[in-house]
Amino acid sequence: MKAGEIIRVIVFYLIGAILVFVGQPLLYRNGIIAVNDVPEVETWVSDYYTPAAAIVFGICLLATIIWLVITAISKADLAEDIEKSRLWWWLIGLLPVISICAAIALYKEGSGEAQLSLAVLFVLDFLWLYWLTTASSTPGLFMFIPPLARQLRGMIGAI
Repeated sequence: MKAGEIIRVIVFYLIGAILVFVGQPLLYRNGIIAVNDVPEVETWVSDYYTPAAAIVFGICLLATIIWLVITAISKADLAEDIEKSRLWWWLIGLLPVISICAAIALYKEGSGEAQLSLAVLFVLDFLWLYWLTTASSTPGLFMFIPPLARQLRGMIGAI
């Protein structure tokens, strides 16, 4: 991997950590996203939101690392071999999707009212942490495998 790709991964994950563990909890704490079926929002955030968000964040990080390692060490050089890796990108991407479902299911006891907002926020986290990071930072011949990677890399000048 090139230094710029590694730096982008680190920057996207640092920004993602701030969004997931600081920004999104503030949406609940400040009442921007209402959670009226819990007695104390602060307790709900620490006992339910934070562990669920940590699961999603951790699995997104794991999926990103798996994808980047696979593509960095791959010896594929034929177009059909590279194209086959598109399926792997989607299969690895299922890990964060499953983690979103698991996190919401495991912590649904905390607030039924928050289920939809959690799902939306966690999907946005997935898009930021897995898709954006892999689309902008996948190395070498695999750089255009993630959906819209060519357009994204063109916009940020990472081609």
